[in-house]
Amino acid sequence: MDKAALDLGLARRLVDHIEHGTTDLADSVYEMSTDAYSAARLQDELRVLFLGPPLVLGLSGDLPRPETYRTVDMCGTPVLLTRDSGGRVRALLNACRHRGVRVADGVGRAKRVTCPFHAWSYELDGRLAAMPVADAFDGMCRDDKGLVELPVDEAHGLIVGRLRPGPPVRVDDYLGPELRDELALLDFSAWERLAEPHVHRVAANWKVTLDTFRENYHFDFLHRKTLRKVAYGGVLTFDPFGRHLRNCSALRSIDELRDKPESEWGDVARHLSHQYALFPNTSLTFDSRHIELWQILPVDADTSEVVHTSYLRPGLSDAEREKAAEMAPWICETVVDGEDFWVAGRTEPGVRLGLFDSVVFGRNEPAPQHLHRGFAAALDAAGPASAGPRPTAQGPGGRGSAA
Repeated sequence: MDKAALDLGLARRLVDHIEHGTTDLADSVYEMSTDAYSAARLQDELRVLFLGPPLVLGLSGDLPRPETYRTVDMCGTPVLLTRDSGGRVRALLNACRHRGVRVADGVGRAKRVTCPFHAWSYELDGRLAAMPVADAFDGMCRDDKGLVELPVDEAHGLIVGRLRPGPPVRVDDYLGPELRDELALLDFSAWERLAEPHVHRVAANWKVTLDTFRENYHFDFLHRKTLRKVAYGGVLTFDPFGRHLRNCSALRSIDELRDKPESEWGDVARHLSHQYALFPNTSLTFDSRHIELWQILPVDADTSEVVHTSYLRPGLSDAEREKAAEMAPWICETVVDGEDFWVAGRTEPGVRLGLFDSVVFGRNEPAPQHLHRGFAAALDAAGPASAGPRPTAQGPGGRGSAA
């Protein structure tokens, strides 16, 4: 299958749903205990879903050329992503091996990164390059004082890694064969970042926040003055790929196809919005012009943080780039902050008082059902935590510089 065939099949399904007033459905209603939002559950989720297995750390466009870097903070772990002089992506703990200070901030170009405290500097592959007054450290093995390396891999436009040292990571294993092939079709490895990431602080459990991305049942109500004018609400395709999934929404412009024979539809991509949920916490919204990456991270049981980054397809005209730049604040501030995350915050303290014991996902919400079943299955498979310190969502900060 090529991308045109993928898009055509999705367009057929969406047009049929619009014509018949239907949508993709789950087999049954799913009722979930409100214990899923508890502080105790969060500790298990950090251990099982975040601190061990592979996560999406970013897209290839975050490191557009050799000798670039970007810092990422996830669940209290400061990560330094680099693309070294040979073009290879590295994931390093963003902590100097002298006294643990953060060695870099933000994004940029550099041959080395340098700790602001005592100016220990590191190559982009993590090796310790230089330190002032080196003779004061005679007897120390410099070879094992490089930045701590974390497993990472890059393929199909994705950078996937772990927040702890461990087994190697392979993007293809993380995605599975079907989703691997589909993301390869979308070919976004060369797409460029539009602007610096925007960080949203949300007064809701991370799973409540995540669920705002996984159904459009709410479009006709919560977004009646915004997204409802742009996209159909209550009409969605759902396709699972192991623990991951893809939804597809129809933009209102799809009405152009409804009275035409399929042979005259042409390129249907401009009428579609693909939305991928990459387990456990990443939402990737993709259309013909741009990508929106949303990384949903737990802070505590009733607070989450969402890192939002936009990327543009290469070769866009100036007018298309300008339109994307104009749309970004509207999506970010008006729709997401002003509506989605506003309503997510209104779940607190409702789900935490213990005055009702469950929340409900209807048959017309198959994607959140799929994700929550996946979370529960992963926790069940992992079993109880072994003795030792409990993980925490937040960690200490610091500042640094690149040279």
